[in-house]
Amino acid sequence: MRVAIIGAGIAGLACAHELERHGIYPDIFEERSRCGELFSHVAGLMQLMNRPVRDQLKWLKNEYNLNLKPLTKWYTTTMHSNKVTRMVKSKHFGYFFERGQGEFSLETQLFNSIKSPINFNCRANYSELVQEYDYVVIANGSKDVAATLGIWKDIFTTMVRGAIVLGDFDPHELIMWVNNDYALGAYAYLTPFNKNRASLTLIHANASIEEMERHWITFLKRENLTYQIVEDFLLAHVAGTVYPHQVGNLLLVGIAGGFMESFLGFGAISSLRSGIFAGQALAKNIPFAKLVKNLDLEMQRSVRLREILNTMRNEDYDHLIASATLPGLSQLIYNTNIPVFQYTGSFFELIRGAVDWSKKSILPPKKK
Repeated sequence: MRVAIIGAGIAGLACAHELERHGIYPDIFEERSRCGELFSHVAGLMQLMNRPVRDQLKWLKNEYNLNLKPLTKWYTTTMHSNKVTRMVKSKHFGYFFERGQGEFSLETQLFNSIKSPINFNCRANYSELVQEYDYVVIANGSKDVAATLGIWKDIFTTMVRGAIVLGDFDPHELIMWVNNDYALGAYAYLTPFNKNRASLTLIHANASIEEMERHWITFLKRENLTYQIVEDFLLAHVAGTVYPHQVGNLLLVGIAGGFMESFLGFGAISSLRSGIFAGQALAKNIPFAKLVKNLDLEMQRSVRLREILNTMRNEDYDHLIASATLPGLSQLIYNTNIPVFQYTGSFFELIRGAVDWSKKSILPPKKK
């Protein structure tokens, strides 16, 4: 079987790894000179999103022989809204992984795990490859192919402004800010490389480059963040849904296939799984749609959460963080293996309804 993979990101490399496990060595085409995004940052693999899997890394190793090493474990989350700040601790929030082209990045680890040849600095044309290969896997992190095929639907577009910062950090802590004054429909977060270096990222829905720079300045001033900045980055990100995920001998995975977790936006596990499932589909002659069915349902729930998040106000964030960190509820959410992610949309809507009800209940009676 001759298989081509367009894109040497984590989805494409995971697909190659799975194919190799079954004796198939694909040709990989990557338009950059190296694997990985151009800027370094730290992403969180959140266990909450993957329940009932208890440990994502052990699961990947046991099921797919993917032996991945994180920067560290994630134990603490500090959440800031407009008027509320709460800290939550857990035995296992998940892991922190470096992303990008660094020596220890997730992309570099996956690259080192495969033997298939990668054609770097090569912008492959999928319409030509589908004539030459038995199957072509699209894993280029772009909506272009799906949009051309008419199977892509936009969910949201965001601007991502970030920096590598120096300071004094807890390497096991993620810090998160939600405030529509500078992060409309999204959030900001800080994730550590180590005790002295971290990535600081701000996401805003539908902002221009000029607007994004103003939001960035507002964010730093409002939250009194005075870290030393050593590297900046700015990019646009488009997320969407894809259906179907296979057209003829063409399979779409990762962001290109709509497998991007839209709620918190890290999405590494979703991308990895989609690539693995594509490899299994080809190696075992199993319909790709069957393998990704449950993953597709997870993506739909994620889209629903994103839609709710886009309508939330600062007061909703205040109530959400206060409610989600109550002692009993906090234990249920963060320290059990209950798949609460499946019910998060209902919880968000309940919080929003409670806020609206409380505002109505304190209104003065109408004059007769």
